[in-house]
Amino acid sequence: MVEKGGVGIPQAAYRTDRSYAWNYGRSPALPRIRRLPRGPGARLFGRRLDSPLGIAAGPLLNAKWVEAYARLGFDVLTYATVRSTFAPAWALPNIRAVETREEVAVVSRRPGANLTFAVSLGMPSMEPEVWRKDVRRAKERIGAGQLLIVSVVGTPVPAGIPESFIDDYARCAGWAAEAGADAIEVHLACPDPFAEPPQQVYENVLLAAQILHRVRTTVKVPVLAKLGLFRTPRALHDTATKLAPWASGFVLSHGLPRRVIDEEGGAAFEGRERATVVGADTFPITSRQIAELLSWRKAGAWDRAVLAVGGVTTVERARGLLREGADAVMVATAALWDPTFAARFRQERASAVA
Repeated sequence: MVEKGGVGIPQAAYRTDRSYAWNYGRSPALPRIRRLPRGPGARLFGRRLDSPLGIAAGPLLNAKWVEAYARLGFDVLTYATVRSTFAPAWALPNIRAVETREEVAVVSRRPGANLTFAVSLGMPSMEPEVWRKDVRRAKERIGAGQLLIVSVVGTPVPAGIPESFIDDYARCAGWAAEAGADAIEVHLACPDPFAEPPQQVYENVLLAAQILHRVRTTVKVPVLAKLGLFRTPRALHDTATKLAPWASGFVLSHGLPRRVIDEEGGAAFEGRERATVVGADTFPITSRQIAELLSWRKAGAWDRAVLAVGGVTTVERARGLLREGADAVMVATAALWDPTFAARFRQERASAVA
């Protein structure tokens, strides 16, 4: 912890004042845990895991980051989203601490104090020749009781057609599976390049189903559909029901889309009015959606794994989602700002069982 003005503010493993490329090129500065508590055990996709706690797509930039967090006791590890072509991150600033309002997020004067951030990176990715070799290294560096998920996204081409976009998703998924991914996360909470007015891919159920079908018939490992927020429980139910035949599970939720402004009311990110808000303040909304999805599953709508994401910044929040029925709980912000999270989760789980 770094003390500032009498308030304890954690130092993040990811340096938000440095570029994505700078962070990618280094190993994260993380504490060493001499004796990691034994995990409570879990099962996911028929595999035994040391624990049901993992890291969502985003923080694990490459094999060095995967290995470092695996050693800290995070057991479901998601390799940051990859693409079929190199894509640089947007210029700094691209991650800013914010305070959420009903319709907007405002840049905070206390960076990191409430563990809520606006992220506007632009889905960067290394070239396939780089990340395919690196995924192999990541797989080699994790333990037998750990699972490696690789997140993939399609890259549209100018004047392209849906078929080429679908093929691109499948191409990336195939490469990731060949490189050793234990499961593929299909990132559908991203802009639909064919929609007017703008919407996310998962909101175009036909397109999302076609993507999942193509991926499912391309790879032999489990396929996860990553979804964003829904306007109503019925929309969530209908979408999950239509996608379930081609998915082994669902990952949700992918942050809150918000207009992000600075203290003067201007855009917080140059040339970009909106960004994805993640972290602690999103939990009331994301946890409600997770609960709705779990209730539909309990009602027998379908039987698929649910990996809960969104604002899980305390051990109690993680444990609460597991009690509700989530198959795994994934953190992101918490992993970057609180690397000992997994050790405390294991310790508290062990104490609770005892």
